[in-house]
Amino acid sequence: MRKGFTLVEVLIVIVVAAVLVGILFGMMSAVQSARITDTEGRVLLIGQSVAAFHRTQGRLPATLDELAPKTLDQPRWMDGGRFVDGWDHPIRYSVTGGAFRVWSMGPDGVSDTADDLRYKNR
Repeated sequence: MRKGFTLVEVLIVIVVAAVLVGILFGMMSAVQSARITDTEGRVLLIGQSVAAFHRTQGRLPATLDELAPKTLDQPRWMDGGRFVDGWDHPIRYSVTGGAFRVWSMGPDGVSDTADDLRYKNR
């Protein structure tokens, strides 16, 4: 009667565990990438809406509330009339003089860091 595991059995367990961990990290990376792409689209859409508002109204909106739909048919990424990013953080907006900024704080949830997703005014 033998006790313990052979080297081959231990190696098989390690390989299976490594494959499962690799799959898990791959899925997490795909989810993060999808959130980034989705948020970039949201920021672009809001930035374009601000620019269109400026062209038609002759002024920039003071807040994003002026752009929010007043109906019940809000996009799924609006939280009670508030624009949110892929991590459920509010999308940021500021006006300085005749210029505006629209941005998401990105995955880390901290503003003005390298991972922020910004609307680029053209």
